[in-house]
Amino acid sequence: MPPQSNAIDLTNILEPYLNKWVALSANQSQVLGSGDTVAQAVQEAHQKGEKEPAVLFVPSISGPHVLSV
Repeated sequence: MPPQSNAIDLTNILEPYLNKWVALSANQSQVLGSGDTVAQAVQEAHQKGEKEPAVLFVPSISGPHVLSV
């Protein structure tokens, strides 16, 4: 039996946030904050009640990228 992957395809939900920082919900299913800085993204997520959001930068799509949370 092949090993299970915990990978989550975020392509569709992250597309509107190219070249921005985003803060994701704890289950990484939705964007709760975004901005030009980590602080802006995290502040929005905190205002929506997420205490420990997963934060990542969404690069422009010009080639393959591997994002790790």
